Amino acid sequence: MTQRQTRILAIDTGGTMTDTILIDTNGQFVVGKAQTTPDAVSKGIMESLKDAAGQWDINLQEAVSGLELVVYTGTLMLNRVVSRTGMAPLGVLTSSGFEDTLRFGRARQSWHHLSLPERLHAVSHFHPDPLVSRDFIKGVRERVLQTGQVMIPLYEEDVREATLDLLDRGARAIIICYLNSFVNPSHEIRTAEIVSDILKERGMQIPVFLSHRVHPILGEAGRLNAVVIQVYAAEPSRDQLRDLEGTFRDQGSHAGVRLLTNYGTTVSTAYDQLIHTVNSGPTGGIIGAQFLGSVYDLKYLIATDVGGTTFDVGAVINGQIVLRDSGIIDQFWVNTPMVAVDSIGSGTGSFVRVDPVTQRVRLGPDSAGYRVGVCWPEGGVDTVTVNDANLILGYLNPDNFLGGQVKLDRERATRLFKEQIADRLGIDVFEAAWGVHNLANLTLKLHLQQVMLGMGFGPEVFHLVGYGGGGPLHAIGYTHGLDLAGVMIPTWAPGFSAFGAACGEYGVRQEISTDIFVPPPPGVDPTGIALQIMRGAYDTLPPDVKGNVDEQLAQGLRLEAAMRGVLNQVALDQLSRAWSSLKGQIELEASREGLDPTRLRFVFGARMRYAGMLDDLEVQTGAPEIKPETLSELAEQFEVSFDKVYARAARSTEFGYQITRAVVTGYYESVRPTVPEESLDGETPAQGCRKDHRPIFWNGTWHESDVYEMDRVRAGNVLTGPCLVESPATTILVPPEYRLYMDRRRVFWVVRPGEDVAMYKGR
Repeated sequence: MTQRQTRILAIDTGGTMTDTILIDTNGQFVVGKAQTTPDAVSKGIMESLKDAAGQWDINLQEAVSGLELVVYTGTLMLNRVVSRTGMAPLGVLTSSGFEDTLRFGRARQSWHHLSLPERLHAVSHFHPDPLVSRDFIKGVRERVLQTGQVMIPLYEEDVREATLDLLDRGARAIIICYLNSFVNPSHEIRTAEIVSDILKERGMQIPVFLSHRVHPILGEAGRLNAVVIQVYAAEPSRDQLRDLEGTFRDQGSHAGVRLLTNYGTTVSTAYDQLIHTVNSGPTGGIIGAQFLGSVYDLKYLIATDVGGTTFDVGAVINGQIVLRDSGIIDQFWVNTPMVAVDSIGSGTGSFVRVDPVTQRVRLGPDSAGYRVGVCWPEGGVDTVTVNDANLILGYLNPDNFLGGQVKLDRERATRLFKEQIADRLGIDVFEAAWGVHNLANLTLKLHLQQVMLGMGFGPEVFHLVGYGGGGPLHAIGYTHGLDLAGVMIPTWAPGFSAFGAACGEYGVRQEISTDIFVPPPPGVDPTGIALQIMRGAYDTLPPDVKGNVDEQLAQGLRLEAAMRGVLNQVALDQLSRAWSSLKGQIELEASREGLDPTRLRFVFGARMRYAGMLDDLEVQTGAPEIKPETLSELAEQFEVSFDKVYARAARSTEFGYQITRAVVTGYYESVRPTVPEESLDGETPAQGCRKDHRPIFWNGTWHESDVYEMDRVRAGNVLTGPCLVESPATTILVPPEYRLYMDRRRVFWVVRPGEDVAMYKGR
């Protein structure tokens, strides 16, 4: 084999496994996998990288030395929030009267994490404990209106008293978050100067964070949550990620570590707004599904990730990833953009218990994580998990888990599963394990159905991509009975999220809240809210402009017609200034990273809604600069997007439009992985492909199952169930009456009972 030149490394650190994708200069890639090491993240990453490099017969130093880019995604920051192990205590200075914003939270924080039945009962609703206690939140008298006008000046003595009190209480960082600082930040800036002077007087050095720099978005609850989570969970990770960069440098690489954002771009470890990376763990898989869809020319895909801890579901609609302008991090609502992913705490490591009251089996939501289950004695787990059930049923090879890195004890798993589950239910241990496996599949299936129907689509619209370490094992089970357009399982499913991270675009996104009104287009009579806005806008016009409007009114023109051109120009000027400011911030960020700003490709966009509407949609101009027809282009794109998300009959063009956020993204071109292609072989697998036989328990009966080596399955082969397809990092379970077809891109297609394999050939 000729020496490979590595170029990109993508990393996905999950709660159970750390996956790496190593990509060479030709875009070819290989997947590495190792157990996550929560207390020393870089150790697990290096073990996973060794696994990947070994498959190319190169050592660790050879793999690292040629790297130009390292992309990281994972749950490192999120786990700090979940486990409450972030930076604390934090001090907060906020507008007087808003000291209880964190404690009150938002209503959805009390129920968003609950199952549908529990959401219906208020007795189950509990708000999370705030990350900052009430005695560390101090109010300062000041008020800036949403227009940017100062209504109440900053009471500087309040700042001094509050700062001294927070320092006396031992605050390790101070957050300044005033109500409308994203419009006019003068009070935050002056407060920071006062705090800095006090710190100098005391000879202290603690970081100070200003909300208008970290997260300049409307909505005090979501904005304060976002800034607090960044300081609490993301800032401590900067040092760890820089240590990771140092580890790569020690191995001979000068590649910088970049972080995948919640919406699919990548940023450096020095990026000011790390809150945009906290929830990036599930994002990689959705990007990978979109990339795979582009290869197959599929526009509607549902991406499903079965990990050891969670089941994540996201969608690609009409070739585009679905973005939300807000979301939940742990139980905290934040108004940061992120890929729409719906997760439940149900993975292969989920604990299995018998409810002492109902005598029914319950799964999770807590999980053994990287400790697998009782089948791995070294993990120290004493409660059985879904992994244990799968091992008992014969689906997992105890000597080949993680390629043999982890040896599983089937006898121990069977004994403890019998004691904890089977005996309490009064049934055979294999029937109990089968029931747990079936319940896990049903739980995933119901969540999958809920997500698809909640978007207004039936299953028949989507091609499903099953991935994650447990996805191939459960994919046929949780899609059974669903009329999906197709079910795909990539051979690199265990590292698919890392693969998606490598597909993410090398870019920086900036956004800011706006309140820009765009009148209805010519020929559409405004009504209701639009007329009120136009009349209010008339009263605020400069005298010379108002004079021109008055002349048109004197000529018999109606107010809305006379005002339309004026309001369009005002809106265009406001949007232009916002875009220009955001573009400058991106160029500054690029320069700070040592990149050439002239190589950036800018995409300008906005979040729009009909005036008076609650939800907005993101649209892009497709042009590198603003021009007179920009507003009409945005409105047209909004109408097209609106028709795809809502019913066309719900259009409300007569209300006009409201631009709620200005968005600019700057992209750099970078190498991306290529999907392999092979020549097709016959349907019958070669003799060396089948490596073993193993009995498996399925639906009350033991079956003698063929065991295939995944790497030896060739394009065009058809595998008939019951069978297992093993690789060092995952196992595909094919039940009776099902078949698998391997296409030329090394993606398995699930052939359901009654289907003809011919419908999947030629893909």
